Parts: sequence; structure tokens; C-alpha cells
Amino acid sequence: MTEQIEALDPLEADLLLGSTIMTDEGRQDPYPAYARLRAGGGRWTSAFGAVGLAGYEDCTAVLRNPALGRPEADMDMSETISGRQRRVDQDTSTMLMLNPPDHTRIRGLVSRAFTPKRVEALRPEIDALLQPVVDRIAEQGGGDIIAELAIPFPVAVISELLGVPREGNEHIQPLVRAITAFVDPASTPEAIAEAESAGMVLAGYFTELIDEKRATPDDRLLSALIEVEEAGDRLTTDELLANTLLLYAAGFETTSNLIGNGLRLLIKHPDEWRKLSDDRSLLSSAVVEILRADSPVQLNNRVALEEVELLGETWQRGSSFIVLQGSGNHDERIYQRPELFDVTRFTGDAPPPLSFGYGAHHCLGAHLARAEGELAFAALLDRFEEFHIDDPDGLGLPRYRPSFTLRGLESLPVVATMAK
Repeated sequence: MTEQIEALDPLEADLLLGSTIMTDEGRQDPYPAYARLRAGGGRWTSAFGAVGLAGYEDCTAVLRNPALGRPEADMDMSETISGRQRRVDQDTSTMLMLNPPDHTRIRGLVSRAFTPKRVEALRPEIDALLQPVVDRIAEQGGGDIIAELAIPFPVAVISELLGVPREGNEHIQPLVRAITAFVDPASTPEAIAEAESAGMVLAGYFTELIDEKRATPDDRLLSALIEVEEAGDRLTTDELLANTLLLYAAGFETTSNLIGNGLRLLIKHPDEWRKLSDDRSLLSSAVVEILRADSPVQLNNRVALEEVELLGETWQRGSSFIVLQGSGNHDERIYQRPELFDVTRFTGDAPPPLSFGYGAHHCLGAHLARAEGELAFAALLDRFEEFHIDDPDGLGLPRYRPSFTLRGLESLPVVATMAK
């Protein structure tokens, strides 16, 4: 537990978080700024009205409270910590941006495909998709792990689950990456414009796919959702399209970051790699530790949907909270020596990290993401003795992508040594 230093002035806290979000230096390593925010109290009211939260308990309290949710159309959200105006989309039909009862209704329709029992049953199928990917890395003696494994493997999994063709849709993946600009406060106007264009192309692609599935249904999730939509008013056509796109995008984007960020940590900490190599029972704990140490999702937000008592105060409807999940995961009051990467940390009773959120918007694919992570690292441990970063020109690789909310590597070039 670190000693609390002088409390941060709200303006200083705004500037600190703003520079972390908006500068390359801050995005490459936000954790020193998080530590400063926590040491200064971990809670402040910013100049634009939102309450910033950097501590685990505060973040958890906000994420879990059912009286808080997503911004609604009548709320004036004005500008964000980045200084840019962000509007509340009044037409959104994705469960990510909805509140009950619509969120509850839509989530209930798709949640059955992501239960722990269903995911466990899928493990052999997931592993079969993984092995050819690992074979290619072995044949090449390494390569860019992001391009060779971290993206194609989760894409293959979510494609199989939904019933999206895996051949001939290579142009879809960069479009999905482009639309993540909508959830990032660091996004430039140009990135938002690109995201809007990408969204139109993706809507066209998935509209055609839905039409094909109507004509020729299969046993995959998309056909099941179409059947629900055709049966009555529980899922509208707009909701079907919006949430199919959401499931596809969320199904690989954060899992890709989990795999890339995780292998980087294991390369940086070879002793932890050796622990896993010697004891595969630690894989489950290791994946959760990766999620804690370098979370694929760093930032969330909530607003009060009604008057609510929270954090020792009364908040009116529309009160806004910035939830720094990546900071809460490093809270010294919760995790002993959080700066250390320790694959055994979650073999005991350590509280779960905030990476998948809490409450109504807890990540629907959390079980699937953990299973994919465990299988991916198990396969790498089976085939390879060690990895080294391939950076012969001294460029300081790897580097993180220029985004803040979703944290992942641009590339991860490695040289692999085969296991004996």
C-alpha cells in the first residue's frame, strides 16, 4: 500500500489524465499517471462535470450500481476529458449502449451462447481452429504474433460461433478496427469520419449476410437470432443488425489484445513463462493476471439514470463518472505489489480485476475470452521453449496502437525457439 501524498487539484488531475489519453507517451504507458491519480486520492470532479475514479473500490461501486448506466438521449454530456464534444447516439440499438429494459431483453437473447457450460463444450472446436495458426508460426520460426495469431485466431472463433464465413471477408477485419474509434476519447475527427464510413460498409456486409441466413439458416448464433427476430417483437431488424456487428467486433478485438498484451508480458518476464511451462494448472490464473496487469479495456463510463446515493454523496440523474478500469487493476490497496506481473496471483483469493466490467454490462464474452487465452498460451507453451522480440533496427518495438480505451499492440514481432 502506497502512502497517500498531497491531494491532486481537479485541474491537475484533468491535465494528467488528458495528457495520458491524448499523447503517444501517455498511451504507451498510462500506469505512472494512474499511480499519481490514486496517490492523490483517486477521485476528483473534473472541470467538465464528470467524476473521475482511479481506485478499485470506487470503480467497482459505480460499475455494479443498477441505478447507473449508459448516457440517454435527453442527457447533456457536453465535452469529454479530451476536450472534444461527443454526442449520445439516439438511434443506437446495440446492447452495449442501452439500458434496461431493452438491454436486458437483447442480452438475454444472446447470453445462452456464452455461458461457461457452452464455452467449455466449444473448447475442442476452438482448439482445432488454433492449431493451424500455431503451425504457421512454427514453420516460420516466429513472425508478427498480432497478425499471425492474436487477430486470426479470435476472428476464426467468433466467425464459427456466429456463422460468418471465414473466407473472402478479409476486408472486414480492418473495418471493425476502424469503428473502435467510436469508443475512444483519443479519436481524432478524421478517425471518427473513417469509423462512420467503415460502419456503413459493415452494415451493408452484415445485411447481406443476414439475408443469406434467412434463405439458408444453419445451427449458428446468427441464424438463431434471425429466428427470434422473425418470431415476434423481441428483436427488431435494426437490433439484429446492430448486435450482430457488435458481437462480431467484440468477439475478436479485445481477445486479440489479451493475447498480444499477454505474450508481451510473458516475454518481458521469462521467469513467469517458465512457471507456466512447468505447471499448466497456472494458466487460468495467468490469463486473469494478464487482464489485470495490462487490461485490453482501460476506460469505461457510467451516468446516473435516477437520483442515487453513491460514494457517500447524492447524485442527480445525468451525473457522469469516468471509470479508469486500468488504474483500478493496479490499486495498491487491493493488490500486493501490483506493478509485478505474477502468474500465481489469482490462485488465491485476490479480487477479480475490473477488465470485464461489472454489473449489467459485464462482458458477455468473458468466459469465451478466457478460454481462448488459456488455449492460445497452452499451445504456445507446448510448441515453443521461448520467444524473443525481433527488433534488429532498435525501433523500440513493440508499440501500442494509438488508442486509449482499447489497449493493444500494433504488432509483436518475435523470434521463436522450438521446444525440445
